[in-house]
Amino acid sequence: MQRKKDPYSGAAQKVVGLYGLLLFTGRKHSLPQLAEMFQCSKQTVLRMIEQIELTHRIHIDSWMEDGRRWYQARTPRQRPNVSLSVDDLGQLLLCRDIVLRMLPPALRDNITESIGKAAVLLPDYDDRAGALESFTRAQPKGVVDYSRSQPLLDALLRAVRERRVCAVKYRSPEWDRPRVLTVAPYRFISFREGFYAKCREERPTGGRADPRDLFLAVHRMLELTPTDRRFAPINDTDSDTGDTFGLAREEPFRVVVDFIPKAAMYISERIWSRDQRITRHKDGSITLTFTATSRPEVLAWILSFGGEATLREPEELRAETAARAARMQCDHAVSPPGKGAPRR
Repeated sequence: MQRKKDPYSGAAQKVVGLYGLLLFTGRKHSLPQLAEMFQCSKQTVLRMIEQIELTHRIHIDSWMEDGRRWYQARTPRQRPNVSLSVDDLGQLLLCRDIVLRMLPPALRDNITESIGKAAVLLPDYDDRAGALESFTRAQPKGVVDYSRSQPLLDALLRAVRERRVCAVKYRSPEWDRPRVLTVAPYRFISFREGFYAKCREERPTGGRADPRDLFLAVHRMLELTPTDRRFAPINDTDSDTGDTFGLAREEPFRVVVDFIPKAAMYISERIWSRDQRITRHKDGSITLTFTATSRPEVLAWILSFGGEATLREPEELRAETAARAARMQCDHAVSPPGKGAPRR
């Protein structure tokens, strides 16, 4: 018998989860998205929607858009009587604490205050003190200082939410001086120890001639000015395909890397791309095959392992890695006594 896609979630749990998703988010979801979220077939999703409409007395609107079937719960006349559990608040605190040290002080206070207000939704008020106790601490490395970025962050998040075209004065290590870009920011991304805006650039000649996405680091934005112009919803293809290695989006390519036994456990414990494959060898070493979209990020990642990783493919990136490693060896060569470090 064929193994179920999700053996740990029953039919009733899926129906309740779908009900909550449609009712409480108020967002539209496509049929493929719902099937992927609940790890079931499209036919199963359709049966669950029918069951929800019959038993939970909410109406779900359905329509075709961009060649897909979309679903969205119609706003009920009366707000549902809901409450939060101690576990629910604990999960909110966990999400807050993971990024807390990256946020400006004012934003930290606002988020903490909002979670505190949510405590009034606990069924038992006596649980409030314990529910708001935090047990999590993030330990990031190289955190960007966003203490002066509060106004810019607020303006950026508002522009993303309202779909406003923005003029961004931006500095890049690849440019001699800052430039002003006209962009449509449609996704806010937390990546490693920094925040980024995923944008669709507009050319000065007008229109959207260049469909490429830009990933702009918030800490490199000198100014952000929202305009009165709004842009149409942008389909974020990464949310459908996603799970590839790298923030930047080049043409996807395959990467093959050998890791010695010392690094094998670390690599095996993590997901580097959705379609990754790990081959284990008798000596404890492994070979990782995955999909990436950024050559500079793969190069930096390989070099970070020192001699514990050997890049096999792609060939041109392997050659670049070898050249970079040779340059590093030269730069870090030990000088004879009485002589300074070698000059490049």
